[in-house]
Amino acid sequence: MRPVRILVSILFALAAFVALPPASGAQDKKITLGLTTRTGSNSLPFVIAEEKGFFKGEGLNAVVVVMQNQVVVTGVASKNVDYGGTFSNFVGAAIAGLPVKIVMSVMDGSDHVLVTAPGIKRVEDLKGKIVGISSFGGTPHSEVITILRKHGMTEKDVTFLQIGGSSARYQSLEAGNIQAAMLVPPFNKIGRQKGFNEIVSFNDVLKIPLGGLATHIDKTKESPGEIVKMIRALIKSVDYIHNRKADILALMEKSWGVKDTEVREAMYRDLVGLYSRNGVAPDDVMKNVIQLVQEGRKTKTAATISDVADWSYAKKASEELKR
Repeated sequence: MRPVRILVSILFALAAFVALPPASGAQDKKITLGLTTRTGSNSLPFVIAEEKGFFKGEGLNAVVVVMQNQVVVTGVASKNVDYGGTFSNFVGAAIAGLPVKIVMSVMDGSDHVLVTAPGIKRVEDLKGKIVGISSFGGTPHSEVITILRKHGMTEKDVTFLQIGGSSARYQSLEAGNIQAAMLVPPFNKIGRQKGFNEIVSFNDVLKIPLGGLATHIDKTKESPGEIVKMIRALIKSVDYIHNRKADILALMEKSWGVKDTEVREAMYRDLVGLYSRNGVAPDDVMKNVIQLVQEGRKTKTAATISDVADWSYAKKASEELKR
């Protein structure tokens, strides 16, 4: 009888084990999301989604990791990073033939501002000066080239220095290592308080999508459900930014170091309208960014919106949330 009892006990244990749900399911899988900084408007929806549990609410163990702009692209292209939270550099990568795709637009406009040293008050004054950028071919690089051309100058009139994200560019500007840089809030506002000049808002020059979600083409085939969940979490995060103004102002003070109440109010007012509520960028702004990247990289490769972006996942996520 003893062997029979042992067998029954083993079978009962196995049945109980099979009946149990997986320990953590998808949350056991760590998802890496590459950003150039945790501070600023472009990073805000991603940081909110992580800190307020929107990723976890979708069953995702997504972690924001700060890295250089170009590392974000190469990491996604090599599958060492699951998602990238930048935009125009992925447009350039897709045009160049890398296996990446933008699946969501987080910001349908740019809040980048050209900030210069106290003695530089016009774009023309930049001739012979050093301009800090995130990476060659990245958004700030392309934006500065566009501004220079609008004022009758070329990229040869300045020296570009590859530095990194907006935080690093501001620190370099403050240290005097560069004389100008495209900055996002809060760095442009902090700089103005310290005597630096805001001379051009890029949104007044050309409207382009600034932030987005990009991934490897293989993931679009192998994990479409995960992509939709990532986008759902980010759309919820954008809704949070719209509906929880007091919390966002508190975050600006605590995490961004913006102590001035009026500055925080102005920053919130400027950035809140830039966020996409459905994750799909309008065709006209997509054409703008494709043209911007092509001109910045001096490439004549023909490219359409479908070559660089696939909005089907954002549309599905938006429809599911509406239900």
